[in-house]
Amino acid sequence: MSKLSSVLLLAAWLWPAASVWACPALSQAAAQDLTPEAVRARVPLCHPDVLAAERALGAAAADVITAGQRPNPQLGLGAGNLGRNMGSGSLWNKAFDHQLRVDQVIERGGKPQLRVATAQAQREAARADLAEITRQATLATLSAYNALAAALARREELTAGAALNRESLQAFEKRVKSGDAARLDATRFELDALRVQSDLVLAENELRALRQQLALALGAPEQAGALQPRLVVPAAPPVPAAPEQIPGVVAAQSRLQAAERARELARAQATRDVSVGVQLDRYPVTPTNSSGTGNTVSLFASVPLLVNHAYQGEIARAEADVDSAAEALRRARTEAAGEAARAQSQWQGALARRRLVMEELLPAAERVAAGAELAFSRGASGVLEVLDARRALRAAQIERISAEAELAQAAAALQASATVFEAGAASR
Repeated sequence: MSKLSSVLLLAAWLWPAASVWACPALSQAAAQDLTPEAVRARVPLCHPDVLAAERALGAAAADVITAGQRPNPQLGLGAGNLGRNMGSGSLWNKAFDHQLRVDQVIERGGKPQLRVATAQAQREAARADLAEITRQATLATLSAYNALAAALARREELTAGAALNRESLQAFEKRVKSGDAARLDATRFELDALRVQSDLVLAENELRALRQQLALALGAPEQAGALQPRLVVPAAPPVPAAPEQIPGVVAAQSRLQAAERARELARAQATRDVSVGVQLDRYPVTPTNSSGTGNTVSLFASVPLLVNHAYQGEIARAEADVDSAAEALRRARTEAAGEAARAQSQWQGALARRRLVMEELLPAAERVAAGAELAFSRGASGVLEVLDARRALRAAQIERISAEAELAQAAAALQASATVFEAGAASR
């Protein structure tokens, strides 16, 4: 392989990585209107794990070029029969033995081809690893997206509940001053307001942590405070892909192929390489050196003697690596099938939970709260009844938010399990 073709091949493999390394800035407007589609588009460009996998792919592509390089010839220079009286004239014509030698190792047993095949399989494994890491990073980032969106929605519910309690407390204080209500009932409103305020403080702390986590995954830590994701109730997600199409399984298959080629390479070490050499000796005849022999050419060939070992250790290690790669492939297939089954089960469970919340729990809580508020306004019930009804409604609304977040996460997991490795894709 020529130097020019090697450089062009490496550039072709590194070009996709160079494009991915350019993570675009996230504008404040985009951060405030963040959507799941925007997350999916940004993760391959900006997620730290994906960028690291891109660099690993570039290194694997360079390894293919290295594997295809043949041993360089060795040039040797020497001098013999040196003495005090070497005569005059140029160095080339002085009376000592000039030696010029070139040696070249000739590899046999198909070692160069096996090295290239091993490196190519490792490169394909790196490409599949990139797709797998992108898949997992997208799922993890969407999980952070849904968690932040749910936390924002919970804060909105708590803020609305705190405002309602303040209004009720102000109205009740007027009744206490006019003698229509007891101070104890006003204290109960105040206690409930303080409880909601405490929940708001916890919600704000959670929001800061979740925003920072999502911003780092998106490569935009400077926009952490501006992130405003929205919970999106998904439609029916796709059917999971076959385990053999999942990028992680493809990577394991490529590593098994690389291990098998490496085993063949280890066995090929028993085929002796030949080192050939040619040497030019010049021992010039001069007035002070009448015994010179002039120019002579010598040829050499050498092979290793497999006396102490025949690479049994290397072959045994390669056999063990093949067994480990086969076991890793079996485990990857099992995990892919289990992940798909869990994703489907999670989707069905989340769908049933949301249906229960939306069709039964939340309507019932709304009816109870409306009745309690009406009875309290007419003086037909006490403070404890209305506060209990408000807490139940707030809990039902938060349950709705949790159910929608769980459904969105289940959809993301099913989408991830439906991601297949495209062999023609350069990077994803």
